[in-house]
Amino acid sequence: MAEKKIAYTERDFLGIRNELLRLTNTYYPDLIKNANDASIYSVFLDLNAAVADNLNFQIDRTFQETVLQYAQERSSLYNIAKTYGLKIPGNRPSVTVLDLSIIVPVLGDKEDFKYLGRLRAGSQFRGAGQVFELVEDCDFSSQYNAEGVPNQTKIPNKDANGITQNYTIVKREVVVNGITKVFKKEITDADSKPFYQIFLPEKNVIGVTSVIQKPGLGYQTIPSNSEFLSTVSNKWYEVEALAQNEVFVLDPSIPADTPGIKVGKYITVPQRFITEFTPEGFFHLTFGSGNQTSQDLLDDFASKGVKLNMSKFLNNIALGNSVKANTTLFIQYRVGGGKAANIGAGAVNTVGNIDFMVGGPSQQINQTVISSLAVTNTTAAIGGANQMTPDEIRNYISFNFAAQNRGVTINDYVSKLRTMPATFGAPAKVGVTEIENKVNVNVLSYTPDGKLTSLVSNTLKNNIANYLSNYRMINDYVVVGAARVIDLAFSIDLILEKDANEGEIVTNVITKVSDYFAVDKMELGEDLALGSLRAFIMNQPGVLNLTDILVFNKVGGNYSQSVTTQPYVNATTKQIGLIDDTIYAQPNEILQIRFPNQDIAIRYKKPSKPVL
Repeated sequence: MAEKKIAYTERDFLGIRNELLRLTNTYYPDLIKNANDASIYSVFLDLNAAVADNLNFQIDRTFQETVLQYAQERSSLYNIAKTYGLKIPGNRPSVTVLDLSIIVPVLGDKEDFKYLGRLRAGSQFRGAGQVFELVEDCDFSSQYNAEGVPNQTKIPNKDANGITQNYTIVKREVVVNGITKVFKKEITDADSKPFYQIFLPEKNVIGVTSVIQKPGLGYQTIPSNSEFLSTVSNKWYEVEALAQNEVFVLDPSIPADTPGIKVGKYITVPQRFITEFTPEGFFHLTFGSGNQTSQDLLDDFASKGVKLNMSKFLNNIALGNSVKANTTLFIQYRVGGGKAANIGAGAVNTVGNIDFMVGGPSQQINQTVISSLAVTNTTAAIGGANQMTPDEIRNYISFNFAAQNRGVTINDYVSKLRTMPATFGAPAKVGVTEIENKVNVNVLSYTPDGKLTSLVSNTLKNNIANYLSNYRMINDYVVVGAARVIDLAFSIDLILEKDANEGEIVTNVITKVSDYFAVDKMELGEDLALGSLRAFIMNQPGVLNLTDILVFNKVGGNYSQSVTTQPYVNATTKQIGLIDDTIYAQPNEILQIRFPNQDIAIRYKKPSKPVL
């Protein structure tokens, strides 16, 4: 009997039916006499073609759901992300900047410092149906925030005779949308098993802030906030993967050299967990397996008198401790977020549940100060977002997989540095360059008046170096140093419109040029093309023409000590010679106008037609 050959290229209903018809006519010509639509043979052809078409469809869809580009189901995209070692976030909270003000009595001609209290992190403020919580403690007695950035304003309140009655103290702090809650879970013998999972009872979870475990069962009260913040032995630490056994935490043994910045270090954490969102929007924690670490094994050897260095023969494949039976887990987490949390400026204006400690000698005045607390958000709340759409998930996976949680490119180092907890410091500006295997991280700090400075604390530099050490490639080494600030001054010649208000225009141009160099707009290594600055000035109302613009390098005294690498036209005045009408900045330099009102000189005249 001749071998029967089938065409495997046909995959849709009509193609499969035609192939079945061809197969029958070729190999069974005498068996089938009637193949019209009304025949039983036609029915069987349709049924078989339909089954084959459906199977092909299901096979194709199943395969497509394994490919990032074609996957449509959320569960498939979540599984692909998990394969790549990524976790898909849920709702994301918005953030905004809040002005918090209190009224305190005077002591002599100054504010009475005894009544400058501390507002604890987690204090709540409300507006537009949303709740925002204070990210860090707000210390009204300090001119800095927790990151070492100046944020205090003092306003004397005077009577009709010009006598100061009291002071309004304003602190500018960051708040984040959401509400902190606590979930209690009693651990029984049945729960004490490897990779135990706990699902939180709500779907709008933002994330977990702290987990502690207490011995025994039957607790009627939840732990205090200070207990959740502690680093004692009953604390559990969130990690990216259970194989990760180190986290970056506060090092209380080393004093910091800058107010508001804490010293950080990596510690080994056997009690650890991971978190994950399900495709349905639920949130769960997974704890460790309870297997021995290599250090446990070494300790066992040592207890038996073995003095050999066995660490080089052992790999740490531990996946963390499992939860202990007859204990109670307290999980502190936050809920909220979403697009609805993106509310406008001034919307957050109500004080909610707060933890405000004022320690003055008069309880009555303490309460008056607490009652005077007023708030308003100076900027719109931004950053709130709902769960990612499938397209957003695809882009998220593609972008994040490239670095694989390692400093592979320069941008990877910058991105990882942004994840360092704020309590360990936040540089004002960061620039990263790499020469061969040397990674140079250049940072700047703020001055008390909000300008940039190369005077960066050693604590911050050490924290950055230590934090990035866990993410660098094995052949890279990281060097953290201060970047250079190039202070500039300008002399600008203008021709104004005939009827222009000279004073108003001069003030406006100085303001606009100052805004052009605003701290949040300039980056390390960013050049200044004077053509764009000229266009910026020319667009100001009342300016008819810009005839000349000179740039000078201000050095020493109240200015930076850094000298531009670009040659001077005049060594005395330090006028900078333009190259291609541009002031160039090196990768470790940033351009700045330190004192705009005195460093932007405007000369002007109005047009006059010559007499013929």
